[in-house]
Amino acid sequence: MAGSPESRKRKSKSRFGHWMTWFTGILASVATIVAALASVVAAHQTSRVNQLTIIVKQQRQQLAAAGRPSAQSGATQSGSTGGADFTGGTYLSALQPTLDEADLQTGAQSMSATSYPNSLTFYCDGPQNNSQPDEAFDVAGHALFRAVVGIPDNAQGATSLNETVIFANQNGTQLMKPVTVSLGSPATVRLNISGVTQLEMTCSGSNSQTQQQDNGQEVTLGNAYISGS
Repeated sequence: MAGSPESRKRKSKSRFGHWMTWFTGILASVATIVAALASVVAAHQTSRVNQLTIIVKQQRQQLAAAGRPSAQSGATQSGSTGGADFTGGTYLSALQPTLDEADLQTGAQSMSATSYPNSLTFYCDGPQNNSQPDEAFDVAGHALFRAVVGIPDNAQGATSLNETVIFANQNGTQLMKPVTVSLGSPATVRLNISGVTQLEMTCSGSNSQTQQQDNGQEVTLGNAYISGS
């Protein structure tokens, strides 16, 4: 005998309930799978972004390293330090002088609150014995000399001091007009040294108030540099 209507309704409800439970379980499984896939994709994207960030950082570091000057290569120098952009030459601070009569020192100096990492500093003592220069360097094969000439910021008793630097060749012939500087007022020098074998430098000091000779203070050639052009 067929079941009563109420019995059939209970069976129908039971089947529907089982089906809903099964369907809900399927949806939950699908949601779990989708969430897992989303996590994998997100993790992959994050990893990829991190890799790209590292690559970009490395490239920036390489570019920065390529732009930093060394004493030997004379690569680009600019920004917070002083001097022009230099390429393809040599800082004189990396060379041995052919004549050192004024206690040459090399390394960083500051003039007008600007740092010049590759500098020459020597005493402004005037011509030496037998009219020899204070300092001299072999510059054969180079065509251009560049430097910022001035008095170091830490110089003592230099408030009223003027210093005049003469640049000459191996024969003592001046290559340009003498350069006169004072504390806080350096001067940029750009000099054609084509055909010059030895670049000579002589510095003399004077008191701007008394006009009397005042030697014995330091003069700096900031980032003194020679190049082929």
